[in-house]
Amino acid sequence: MKNIVTFINDLADNNNKAWFDANRNRWNDVRAEWAEFTEKLIAGVSKMDPLVSGLRVQDCTYRINRDIRFSSDKRPYKSHIGAYVCPYGKKSGFAGYYFHIESHLCDYIGRNMIAAGAYMLPPKELESVREEIYDNPEAFIKALDKAEGFDLTDNAKLTKCPKGFPADFKYVELLKYKSYSIGKGTPWDVLYSDGLYDWVMENFANCVEINTLLNRAIAYAREN
Repeated sequence: MKNIVTFINDLADNNNKAWFDANRNRWNDVRAEWAEFTEKLIAGVSKMDPLVSGLRVQDCTYRINRDIRFSSDKRPYKSHIGAYVCPYGKKSGFAGYYFHIESHLCDYIGRNMIAAGAYMLPPKELESVREEIYDNPEAFIKALDKAEGFDLTDNAKLTKCPKGFPADFKYVELLKYKSYSIGKGTPWDVLYSDGLYDWVMENFANCVEINTLLNRAIAYAREN
């Protein structure tokens, strides 16, 4: 991964079209290396989670170009690279498995990370996930505990109990999330090691249970 990390760092420091055009061959090499790793992720996850099958690399990866049409930030390129392996591909809205490398300009701890779950669910799917947790809190907690070392993303978390649920529910805090995604940092020594793929797969295996629960609730919302 050193080649990929070096390029992402250099791109973050030289985020302009002239530099990118001059380094397009480097980007093509990085893109090919990332595609190869993503293919391995797809194959590995498919063996663990039966809902994930038949995906292509382009179903799980993203363009390096930023959409700057409605943004005040006019930097043309992203300073990260990621792969999201989930049922029916990255745009499906289903819970999945994410691997992410970020540039050195990112100022939060654990910028290189793996993640699972569903991020910023639409209202109907979010309601269904909350109902699943309310009806089966022990199952959700068990699945969360299984994902050892992962933490729930608490951005945009509600301060009060969501409407329609009793405020005295024992696990009310679990109903306040707007995203049911979990994340874990990837240590540098692991990122650069020959054992990276095995480490990622071992951690993703611990996330199958929570993704299965979330995807059951998401599918139910869409069917009703």
